[in-house]
Amino acid sequence: MKLTKYHPPIRRLQEEFAMRIARKKYTAARGPRPEKSKITDNSEPWLKNPDSISDDWYIACKVNERVEAWKPPLTIL
Repeated sequence: MKLTKYHPPIRRLQEEFAMRIARKKYTAARGPRPEKSKITDNSEPWLKNPDSISDDWYIACKVNERVEAWKPPLTIL
């Protein structure tokens, strides 16, 4: 039995080529993409490298304040 290399059908090659051309035209017509946001983190600046238990306690109190402020309202069933 003689082994032959696989050749995709001509129709498939034509469709893939047409898709590539259409994709290039679409991206060119869409224009340049907007820049990504430069905001990396919008959280509060906590104490970096807390040195003492009082620093840790301060951070914990601030976190608890935020949790209380943002928790959903209580609903009575």
